[in-house]
Amino acid sequence: MKQLLLAVAKWGMSLLYLLFRPLRVRNKVIMLSRESDTPPIDFVLLRQELARIAPETEVVMLCRKQTRRTNPVTYCLFLVRNLYHIATASVAVTDTYSIPLCVLHHKSELKIVQIWHAVGAVKQFSYQCLDRPGGHSSAMAEQMAMHRNYDYILCASEATRHIYAQAFDTPEERILPLGMPRIDYIQRPDPDIRERYLAQRPQLRGKILALYLPTFRGGVDEGVRAMVEAASGQPEVALLVKPHPLSRFELPEENRTARGWSTYDLMKVCDAVITDYSAASLEASLLHKPVYFYLFDKERYMETQGLNIDPEAELPLACFRRADQLLESVALGGYDLAALEDFRARYIETADRNNTADIGAFLCTLLPERFRPSPAERAGERSAP
Repeated sequence: MKQLLLAVAKWGMSLLYLLFRPLRVRNKVIMLSRESDTPPIDFVLLRQELARIAPETEVVMLCRKQTRRTNPVTYCLFLVRNLYHIATASVAVTDTYSIPLCVLHHKSELKIVQIWHAVGAVKQFSYQCLDRPGGHSSAMAEQMAMHRNYDYILCASEATRHIYAQAFDTPEERILPLGMPRIDYIQRPDPDIRERYLAQRPQLRGKILALYLPTFRGGVDEGVRAMVEAASGQPEVALLVKPHPLSRFELPEENRTARGWSTYDLMKVCDAVITDYSAASLEASLLHKPVYFYLFDKERYMETQGLNIDPEAELPLACFRRADQLLESVALGGYDLAALEDFRARYIETADRNNTADIGAFLCTLLPERFRPSPAERAGERSAP
C-alpha cells in the first residue's frame, strides 16, 4: 500500500511539474533543505558569497522540515512553490535527499549540486546500508530515485570522495573536494563566545565544559543515562548534552544546553567534545580541542548501520566503552592533539582554504553562460556605472 501511495504521489507531482516546465529559466540559484525550517549555515554563507560575486543572481531558500506533525495542506503548498522555483532555476543546491530534485525529469540547463549536511561520513549511509535495520530498503531507494540527478557532489577530502561514491552510488568524477562553507564558520575566531555563554549559565564558571553530541539511533538513551550518571561523579566537569533533532529523551536541567545556541557555537564554547559515530567529530577536530568517542554500543551499531571510519582504529586513546572512564579522562586532560590533527588532515583537506569562496565561484561556473558574472565581478571588482 505504501509503495502504491508513493507511486500516485510521484505521478501527481510529475503532472504538476509539467505545468511549470514551459517557464523560462532565470538567473537564479535555489537552495533546498529538509534538515530544518531555517537556512543551514552552509546556505547562509553561500548566499552572502553569491551576493558579493554575482549580485545579479537571485538566491531563493526553500527550507522546510517534514515531520509527523507537518500540516499536509501547507506542505503541499510549499511543494508547489518548490516545483516553480526548480523549473525556473539555473542551479539547485541541496544538503539532503530532495524528493522533487531526485524523482523528476528536469531541463538540461538545471545543474544540481549536493552539499551534504555533514562534513564527512564516519557512519555508513544511503546506498552503503540498504536493507539493514538502520537503512532504507532497496525497493524504496529505487522507487524514490534516492540521490539521483546530481551533477556534482562536494566533499572535503580525497578519502571522503571514495566514501561518497559508495554512499551516493555515483562515479567518483562527479565528486569534487571543494570543501564545505561550514568549515570556514567553525574556524572563524570568536574570542568572546565563551563569556557570552557563561553569562547565561554562570553556575558553570570554573568548570571543564564537555559537550556530548550523541548520534540518533535506537538505544541512544541508554548511553545518555550512563553519561549523565557518570558526570555526577566528576564535579569538576560540566556535561552538556545536545540531542540529535530526531532523538527523544529527558535530560536533567543541569545537562541541557542553553536555548538558541547552535552545535557549532557550542563546540567553540566547550573545552572538549564527546560524540560516537557522528561527523561532529570531524567538525570539532577543526577547533584543535579534545574530541572523545563514547562507543558503548559499537558492535550493535556495526550490525545495524556500519562505519566508514573506525574511531578505535583512528584515535584509540580517545575511545571509551564506559562513560565513567571517559569523563575521568576529560577531567585529567593529557589529550594527544597531534593524533587528532592527523585525523583532521586525513578527512578535511580544505581547512586552510576559503571554502565558501571556492564553492561560490564554482556555482557561478554552472550558471548558463548568459548569466555568468565576469572574472572581475567574481573577484568583487565591479565596474563603476
